[in-house]
Amino acid sequence: MRLLPTAPAPAVPAVVVPLVLLAVVVLGGCGATPLRSPDASGGLFAGRADLRGAGYVVGGGPRTPLRLLCQMTIAAVQAAGGNATDECGKVGGADVRQVGESDVDTGWASLRTLGPDGSPTVDGEPADPPADLAVVRARDAARGVTWLPPTAFGDTDVVVARTPGPLSGLAASPVPTTLCAPPRAVPGTAATPGTGAVLAAYGPWTTTVLPMDTAAVLAGVATGRCTAGIVPGSSGRVPALGLAVLDDDRGALTGAPPGPRGYAPLLRTGLLEGRPAMAGLLGEITRRLDGPAMRGMVREVEVDGRDPRDVARRWLLAQGLIATG
Repeated sequence: MRLLPTAPAPAVPAVVVPLVLLAVVVLGGCGATPLRSPDASGGLFAGRADLRGAGYVVGGGPRTPLRLLCQMTIAAVQAAGGNATDECGKVGGADVRQVGESDVDTGWASLRTLGPDGSPTVDGEPADPPADLAVVRARDAARGVTWLPPTAFGDTDVVVARTPGPLSGLAASPVPTTLCAPPRAVPGTAATPGTGAVLAAYGPWTTTVLPMDTAAVLAGVATGRCTAGIVPGSSGRVPALGLAVLDDDRGALTGAPPGPRGYAPLLRTGLLEGRPAMAGLLGEITRRLDGPAMRGMVREVEVDGRDPRDVARRWLLAQGLIATG
């Protein structure tokens, strides 16, 4: 592996003033209250639980995937007849764990960025070493917080290229290749195996490794400077640039580290015990959500500038989890 380095305004006639003021009030009022989609209703969520009379403060953020999951949770509660308070600007999982200090009842955590004590990394980078979810779950159970099973897909790094295919096929190419990756992935760590694990699993491989930030990696692959690149699996710029996620057929990135990854919902245990069907609603999300769906939704928010609330509800509608909203 080779590493390269004014005048007063004219008076307005009195007869005009009331009309001007009326226009300002009407237009100003419209601008101050943007149109929002109605509460979610119907769908599979409505049939899975009855949350009438229940209320939840839902948190989630600051990263886009967590904001999307926060909005999905709000829609799920509404569709089941409950009341949801939107606190999607908060950290979510971390706030749920602050029993007695935060009013957030339920939220999500990224296991990719979860440190050994269960707190997310400050910079949003993968935690090294990663958390042992079983240990964190047991510790939080004692403080009245329940962790539910995470998403079926793990939010690991992926290898992207301009054309789809298996990673082994790219490695077998007789033409020298360039593999680009963020510095943290060169050569990699136990939490994010990186280039070292890729080259070891698919070698011998005639390749040059170029370290650069994630945005540059994506641009490099799109322009051809990089044959392939290692980037976060939830990056919305992957579909925006028309790139393909290669099949890691030897599990270099998806096979380690061991243990659950992805996104996990958690909520205050007392609320779950009072309405245990809430776990089933969140389970419908974790079972259905996959990498391509998350990347597509992140693209809509971060690249296309759409509201996470609307993006999340379109996905729920497509899945039949809600009927309106």
